[in-house]
Order: sequence, then C-alpha cells, then structure tokens
Amino acid sequence: MLVDCRTPDQKRLLQKDAFMFIQYQEHPQILKTDRKASVIMYGIDTVSRTNLRRMMPMIYEFLQSPGWYEMMGYNKVADNSFPNIFPMLTGFSPETAATQVCNTSQEGCLDNIPFIWKDMKKSGYLTAYAEDSLNINTFNYLKPGFSYRPTDFYFRPFLNALEKETMIQYCPDCKLKYCLGRRLANSYIFDYCRQFMQRFLADRPIWGMFWSNHFSHDDIFMLSAMQHKILSDLLNFEKDGAFEHTIMIFFSDHGARFGPLMRLKESFLEERLPMMFIYLPPWFRAKYPQHVRALSLNQNRLSSNFDVYNTLKHILQMDKDVEETKWSYDCPQCQSLLYPLPENRSCSEAAIAEAYCTCYNYEEVQEEPWTWRMANLVVDRINNYLQINNLLDRCSNLTLKVVNVTEERMLELDEDVNVAKGLRHYHTKFQVNQNMAEFFATPLYNKETEELKINVEHIGRYNNYGPDAECLDNKVQKLYCICLSKLRTNQ
Repeated sequence: MLVDCRTPDQKRLLQKDAFMFIQYQEHPQILKTDRKASVIMYGIDTVSRTNLRRMMPMIYEFLQSPGWYEMMGYNKVADNSFPNIFPMLTGFSPETAATQVCNTSQEGCLDNIPFIWKDMKKSGYLTAYAEDSLNINTFNYLKPGFSYRPTDFYFRPFLNALEKETMIQYCPDCKLKYCLGRRLANSYIFDYCRQFMQRFLADRPIWGMFWSNHFSHDDIFMLSAMQHKILSDLLNFEKDGAFEHTIMIFFSDHGARFGPLMRLKESFLEERLPMMFIYLPPWFRAKYPQHVRALSLNQNRLSSNFDVYNTLKHILQMDKDVEETKWSYDCPQCQSLLYPLPENRSCSEAAIAEAYCTCYNYEEVQEEPWTWRMANLVVDRINNYLQINNLLDRCSNLTLKVVNVTEERMLELDEDVNVAKGLRHYHTKFQVNQNMAEFFATPLYNKETEELKINVEHIGRYNNYGPDAECLDNKVQKLYCICLSKLRTNQ
C-alpha cells in the first residue's frame, strides 16, 4: 500500500510511505502433533565475530542473555555469500549441486533445488524469505533467480515495487540503496519478519529467513550506525513474545573480504569466522535439556554451514527417533549442532577447505628468494586459469609486483603432512602490477623441488574488484580478472 500526504489543494506532495501486509493463510488440515519449534533466521551480510564486538557492542551485550549460544568455532566454507548460504539451506555445495541436481546458473534450476523450506512446508510450517537488495540478492546476483515463488511469503516482488515507487537515497560513498522513501531499506524486511511472527507464531510453526545486505556489504563501519536499529528489532521481537516460541539464528555468511580490515594481521580470521548465535526458547530448553547441553558444548568446537543445515533438518524431526543427523550431502561427517561435535574435529571433517580453515597455526617467514618463486607460481596458475576458461581476450595476463607477507603452517605434534615429499601449506599475500590487485593464496609448496598445488578458485582477492571485472558475469572468475578495458596505465 502506498500512502501519500498532500497539501489541501493536492498540488504538493509532503510525504509518501509504503506498507506491506502479511495476509492471513488458513492452517492446513493436518493432525496435531507435539509442539514444533518455529525457526527465524536473522542474517546480516559481512559480519565477523570480532567486528560484531567492535561495531555493535550493544547487540553483543543483548546476545549474552539467557538462551543465546555463540558458535565461536563457526568457520565459513567458501569465499562469498552464495556458496556459504547455499550449503546452509540445502546441504550441497553449488559445485556438487551442479552434478547431482542442476547448475544453479541455469534458468529454472533454483526451483528444483531441495531447499530446507520445502521440507519445512511438507511438515506443516509456513515459510518466508526476504532480502533488502534487488541487485545483489543471494539468488539473483549473476544468477537467474526463482521462476516461481519459493516460499509462502516472498519479499522480492514487494521490493521491486518499492524501488520503483519510492524515492531512493544513498549515503555518501554507498553503492547500495540506503533509504527507500523515508525509511531504511532493511527496516521493511524486518517489519515484514515481525508481522510474520505476530500473525502466525501462536497459531502454527513457521520458518523464515530475513537477510540484510545494504548497510554492511560495502562498509564494515556502517554497522556501528545501525546497531540501535538492529537492537530495536530484537527488543521488539522480545516485546512481542517471539522469543517464548522461536529458535532464532542470528548470523552472517563471512567477515570482511576486502577493505581496511584486510591490512590487519588478524585479517585471516576476520574473513573466515562469521558471527553465529543460536537462541533456544525456554520451553525447548526445558523439554530437551540434552540438546541444550550439546549446543552449549559446541560453542567452543569447530562447526560449519553444513552443520547448520543438519540442525534445521534435526529440528523438523525432533520428536522422532533420530539416531543419525548426517544429512548434508557434501559433508557426510557433519551433524546437528544439537548433538556434541567431536572435540578434535578437523576442517576436512567439517567440509572446510584448507584455504578457509582457521584451526592451524601459521607463522610469518622472512622474505627469501623462494617466497617470490612461490608467489610467481601462484600468479602463473591464475594466468593458466584465465587461459583455460578462454578469458585472456577480455582479462589481462597478470605479473607479480610485490610479495607482502608469507606464512608457513606449523606442524601439529601428531600430524602427518607428508614430510617426505616436503610439501607444506603456506599463506602468501601479494600484489600484481595490473591495477595493483591484491591476492591471498594458500598453496601446498615444496621449497626444494618448487612443486606447487593449489585450487585457483580458493584464492582470495583483497581489494574491491567490482570495477576491474565489469567485463565478466561469472561471480568466481571476476576475482581473477582485470579487464583489458579497465587497465590503468599510470601505476
């Protein structure tokens, strides 16, 4: 609904507002069973554990309330948003989905993917999905999106109308739309979330994911300006009694991937450890004390996106005799977070690649000729990747300019790292001459034989690469491309 206020002669518009209403849906005629937990996933793009504490201390203090559990060993499994959110909602990596189900870049594929909300729907849940950005929406940014409405309540059509019918405002240096009409862009989706809970929580189980991109994606410091807004959302949910009924997952997909925080020594952890808090309502804690104990224990153990998927599946089957909770296709050793995780769990057991694993100790090594040779070999692999993917007609060949940091992984006492071959894991942070692009890689390298093994698509880009890669649409290939048309000559 669009509401405008005008002068008495109707000639001058004073203000204009937009409102969205959650329309009531009849409860399906299903047999009443034991109480099912509703689940609300409240997500904010690009928020690490540490940056939440820096930028939103009031939120962090709220999340210390009884019933909240912080997954302090929660580790991302991929580089950017889509390949981290996708496993959380499907149990698949996008690469495996392409071989087992369909390619998510093809029209109509996303409609056929077994998202968790389909399981929720079959179990009698009402479902909702909302994001506050049209352009970088998880399932529409360089993706075809959904051909059919994926959930009972789907926010994107409303957002499309909002952007067409209201005045759009940007904050200084913001690329994303900051205000739609007189309100913050993300206020619409969390009002939508609040209505969804107010209308249905007491009546039936619900599942919803409400995801905000616009204020955190491009500016890590904007979080500090938004903490009162986010705290207001959480306090309103509390005031409405939502926390009496609902399991809430307050989370992010990854930390900062480029920008000023990447200059810090702890940038490796900043990028790879997103915030993850899980709230269990009082009735759930009383009914399932064993699961509460397990979640409390798991706060200090390694976990991943695939475990979150298994947890959502477990919640659906809470009152059934569930011996196994290992439903994630790409992580057969992952499990529900409501059962104790192994204390000595490895990254490979949680489906976390070495490039993203935060479990091991790396120490900086002094600059030596071999550190340059290793970085040069990594640059060669990137160039080979561009060539194999037929991109050198659009993307520049890269040449090494400087090696900023080299770190060597320290051996664990009981670890077999194939010492006979001399292959060791290293971190190398370097810049290339082309547009001063910065990269971070985790190769396996032998200093003596110069043997090097690396998955190019696990190499990170540490500066803003959007303007450099406008000639490509592929989300992964963009990281390694400096478009020939964008090459700067005054470097």
